Amino acid sequence: MSRLRAMNPSADYAHAQQQALEWQVVLWSGEVTADEQQLFEEWLTSSDVNQQAWREIGVMQKKLQLVPDRAVELLKEKIHSAKRRRLLQLLGLAAVTGGTVPIVRKSESWQTLAADYRTHTGQQEKVVLADGSQLVMNTATSVDIAYSDHERRLILHQGEIYISTAPDASQARPFLVQTRHGTAQALGTQFNVRLKPHETRVAVHQGQVKLRPENEMYSLVIASGQQAGFSNDAVTALSPNINESAWLDGQLVAEQMRLGAFLDELNRYRSGVIRYDQVVANMVVSGVFPLLDTDRVLQSLLQALPLRIDYFSRYWVTVHAT
Repeated sequence: MSRLRAMNPSADYAHAQQQALEWQVVLWSGEVTADEQQLFEEWLTSSDVNQQAWREIGVMQKKLQLVPDRAVELLKEKIHSAKRRRLLQLLGLAAVTGGTVPIVRKSESWQTLAADYRTHTGQQEKVVLADGSQLVMNTATSVDIAYSDHERRLILHQGEIYISTAPDASQARPFLVQTRHGTAQALGTQFNVRLKPHETRVAVHQGQVKLRPENEMYSLVIASGQQAGFSNDAVTALSPNINESAWLDGQLVAEQMRLGAFLDELNRYRSGVIRYDQVVANMVVSGVFPLLDTDRVLQSLLQALPLRIDYFSRYWVTVHAT
């Protein structure tokens, strides 16, 4: 841990706060060496600014009794630097606001921001996992990777993923995708998983997937070309898998789709909000639209439907019927 550098007062204190947060993580780890303890004491006594920053960390720590145990465990883990920086930023925000930031108090939101892999709105990313399986993340997605000697588990906190599983070298570890609603177990397959507020939807492209709701003992196996959803205590009826993974090709495919549902779907790929009234919601749209240019999609709707689009700002769009 480096000593505090000479800088202007505000920057000086901000740097001390950052160092105090880093020292808190070290001390939380429960694996502090004698050298680290000495360095911490030297840092603490080296300036009044450091001592003030550390006192505020103590106040914040009391407030962080509201933080779920999982968040504290994340800090104790030897996590990679990018994830560590995100956690420190969240703790720093809590310190500034007196520990009142909702993200600190809500376990699900914390885990979403602290996940191993994240994509922002409109971003997609491909990840090759340790066993050779391939993971493609859609817009605004957060995933934790929890591989062990006994299983290969992905925890989907938010968004949508497409998985191509690879054979496991041990031939013994099941491949699972966990959401708040339950689990989907791959049976040598390629499949799409989307987490929605009230259910998780799974579409199978190759092989089979077993769905098991969180609060039910039974399971349902869906095969290639099929899709189904599951909540905590139920599984929806099977239906054909049609265009569920068009996003992999950068497309939004609509076939006689209610315009309200279409605009909600488009809004997943766009920063800000798209507003509309019930008249607009009940219109119907069909076509293949490019996800990389949501403004172009909105303008194309004007050519097909009796609409007017008002831009209050780049991030606030209202669609009206004419």
